[in-house]
Amino acid sequence: MSGTPVDNGLFVRRVLLIALVATLVIIVLLNLQRVVHYLLVVFAGVLLAVFLDGIATFLSQRTRLPRALALGLVVVALFALVAGSIWVAGPSVADQLAGLTERVPGAVETAREGLEGTEWGREILGQIPDFETLVAHWADVARFIRLAVTSTFNAIVDAIIILFIGIYLAAMPDLYQDGLARLFPLRRRGRIREVLESVGNALRWWLLGRFASMVVVGVLTWLGLWLVGVPLAPTLALIAALLAFIPFMGPVLGAIPACLVALVESPLKALWVIVVFAAVQLLETYLITPLIQQRAVRIAPALLISIQILMAVLFGGLGMLLATPIAVTAIVMIQMLYVQDSLGDRDLPVLGRREKPAS
Repeated sequence: MSGTPVDNGLFVRRVLLIALVATLVIIVLLNLQRVVHYLLVVFAGVLLAVFLDGIATFLSQRTRLPRALALGLVVVALFALVAGSIWVAGPSVADQLAGLTERVPGAVETAREGLEGTEWGREILGQIPDFETLVAHWADVARFIRLAVTSTFNAIVDAIIILFIGIYLAAMPDLYQDGLARLFPLRRRGRIREVLESVGNALRWWLLGRFASMVVVGVLTWLGLWLVGVPLAPTLALIAALLAFIPFMGPVLGAIPACLVALVESPLKALWVIVVFAAVQLLETYLITPLIQQRAVRIAPALLISIQILMAVLFGGLGMLLATPIAVTAIVMIQMLYVQDSLGDRDLPVLGRREKPAS
């Protein structure tokens, strides 16, 4: 009987612990979409940290500067580059974006007139609400506007969070790697650090490949649009270059505004725009990307497209934007922790590495 109070106290603590865990699980499930969103934001911060760390390490090795000073110079230089670009090119880009905004309604009207000339086009137009219908449903329009404003504000907040996470992680990467490794048994900590280093290496090579492709796509798109006489070629090329960060799907999204602008001029010019984007995409897919991937990372296209679609459906634009680096991270972890460690295939080359690991 003397052990009963102790047993009761232990029982109460266990019940409270189970209740606490159950409550936390319920809270996470009820806010699963929001939790996943901020996990994606954190991953974007990690990706930024990998980018900053790679440049800072390269600069430190080449100049013998302390790494902290090199990182500070990189951050200041990036801020100065962005601010300088906005200061120098901002007014011109703003004028071109204003021109793009003015041309898009005309392009939409031209497309509508073309659709009205065909039976299937009239069926499509019949599914689009007219102005009177929108006025009759003003509450829905107001809700859409409010959602757009809220989404813009949330995107700005996310960008600030990503920026701070990226800078702090890049400033002290060893601290966070060691902290994560300490969550595992002593005998596994060395391997976990090796996996984290391999993931960072693969992400650095992937980022290098993406940025190189973005620059080439932007230049080739600008030249192509300029040759066929499409207005606002620099702005449209900039949009195409930024969207090229998303492999495979980015070029398709980048072609839409260019086609709308060209459609204002003539349907033939819109066709030429499609030819330009198709040519740039072919060059990137079969020439530029293979050359870059000799030093970067190579992922099967079908697998990558499937992951992009899945991430877009589940988590929206941010999911599609981060689908490829998430895939890179997952592939490296599967290769090292499952295929090499669990299955014993030590000869498997790890993504982002040119040499095979020692058996």
